[in-house]
Amino acid sequence: MTAVVATASSGAASRAALLAELLAWLNARFAPDGRTILADTPLFAGGLIDSLRILELIAWTECAIGREIADGDIRMDNFATAARIADVFARGGHDERR
Repeated sequence: MTAVVATASSGAASRAALLAELLAWLNARFAPDGRTILADTPLFAGGLIDSLRILELIAWTECAIGREIADGDIRMDNFATAARIADVFARGGHDERR
């Protein structure tokens, strides 16, 4: 796995890179046979991520962005889809809609 580091000057590129790498990882790790996880695939509602797998997803995300995720940002809505994960964590790890 290659680490993706987001910076203010490369936010869009970092988001796209993080999303692409995340989707590849999710599909290799969690996609059932014959199903592809897309950017907007519901991870929890779709039954792909549960209370144990979320820990692995958080750890992967932290490694990919090169920093720890703040406790306040570890919320189900921030990990609802791959697109949401990339939106929140590629830009600095804080949900600006709070």
